Amino acid sequence: MAVRVVCWDWNGTLLDDVDRCLRAMNHVLKAYDRQPITDTEAYRASFGFPLADFYARHGITAAQFREAADLYLRVLDSSARTARLHPDARETMRLLRERGVRQVLASATLTDLLNEQLRPFDLADQFETVLSITDPYAASKHDVIAAWVQGAGVDPADVLMIGDTNHDRDIARALGARFVHFGGGHQHLADPTAARISQLRTLVDLV
Repeated sequence: MAVRVVCWDWNGTLLDDVDRCLRAMNHVLKAYDRQPITDTEAYRASFGFPLADFYARHGITAAQFREAADLYLRVLDSSARTARLHPDARETMRLLRERGVRQVLASATLTDLLNEQLRPFDLADQFETVLSITDPYAASKHDVIAAWVQGAGVDPADVLMIGDTNHDRDIARALGARFVHFGGGHQHLADPTAARISQLRTLVDLV
């Protein structure tokens, strides 16, 4: 079947922000007197959704989670100007657009923060729509994607989700969409059933 819609994840997939997220998380861990995450590989090995489980793997209790998550978001917001796109992100989106593929962005990031992250890159008009969340603690974008698919009259089988976490994979499966895991993002995904790419540019060959 032809891919008619690519649903992009933002953090870690288009936005190359693993290093700054690692720094923000280590700031939180230091504030709670927990051991830091040593490097990006250790971060990718432990990251995953639900976010409360990720925090728990580093010693942040359920009772501390919301406060710790708020601190994380404040620290991350303060470093927004240091973010950058993955090197071939723009070129990949351009090639998809030339092929007539519809592109949407769906992020487990709060709307205001996502808009702030998008602004320096002048990307908003590259997407048919930008979908974001309202609950920073659950951080699930399933419902907003499902609502868009239904409202746009899109067959989920025509949708390819490209993301870097188990959350993206699980949403794709729940919707009946296809999924490609981008290995340059936030999570090592040990899933032999998931297609993988290490560079965004190779996505074009799958469409």
